[in-house]
Amino acid sequence: MLVNTEGIVLKQRKIANNRRMITVFTKNYGKISCGTSLSEKGKGKSALAIRPFTYADYDIFKSRESYSINSAQTKKSYYSIGEDLDRFLVASKFIEYLDKILEEEQPRPKLFDMTLEFLEIITRSTRNYDTLLYAFIVKTLRVQGVMPELHCCVNCGKKLEDFGYSIGKDRKAHAFSISSGGAICEECSEREKSSGTALIYRPNFDIIDTMQYFYDNPLERFEKIGLKEDVSQDIKRILGQYIDHYLGVGVLLDDVEWR
Repeated sequence: MLVNTEGIVLKQRKIANNRRMITVFTKNYGKISCGTSLSEKGKGKSALAIRPFTYADYDIFKSRESYSINSAQTKKSYYSIGEDLDRFLVASKFIEYLDKILEEEQPRPKLFDMTLEFLEIITRSTRNYDTLLYAFIVKTLRVQGVMPELHCCVNCGKKLEDFGYSIGKDRKAHAFSISSGGAICEECSEREKSSGTALIYRPNFDIIDTMQYFYDNPLERFEKIGLKEDVSQDIKRILGQYIDHYLGVGVLLDDVEWR
């Protein structure tokens, strides 16, 4: 059966007989792995359409057990992402994250649209790439069914305004528990620590407000919002631990500088 669908290339690899295996996040069929005899060395639109960071229309032969790309027409290439090393490193983490959270042949139209939006914004951005990635990840947590509790203590339900710790100048912040999955009050924090399974962060800013801001605002807003170095590293560490714990995705936990 021949089908047509929009798709975004996540990765490719060479296989036998001068063929390639392309992982495509399609709008109609979700993430699929497609074999193809198309070569990226050509100058036509089909050649460009099998490269990572490309959005295209694909004519795909779908059999009972496999997919094969017959032809493709590029709608937009985001290949210029590779012209800036910092942008490329963050965009690569983005693609790796997508590849790990997407299940084969499970359509995710909302996430597909968010992916296109991310690629558009990071392509025209000149800085703040890491902030954009954090915002995207937080927005996907609800879609994945693992959104942390940001409105009250995750364990006892106490309101945020009724607890917190001082961070100076009449400001307070809230502790974040990876193991429980959200904001946690002092009493529950102590009980969790006594159990020996706690993974609780108390950064020098309010991680709860920050995550809520990431979730509430459109991605385009983060094109011009930067974070202080220490704040960015703390968010990377906390968010990295969270998605590793709940999604089994460790893309933010490596020791490589990718900002």
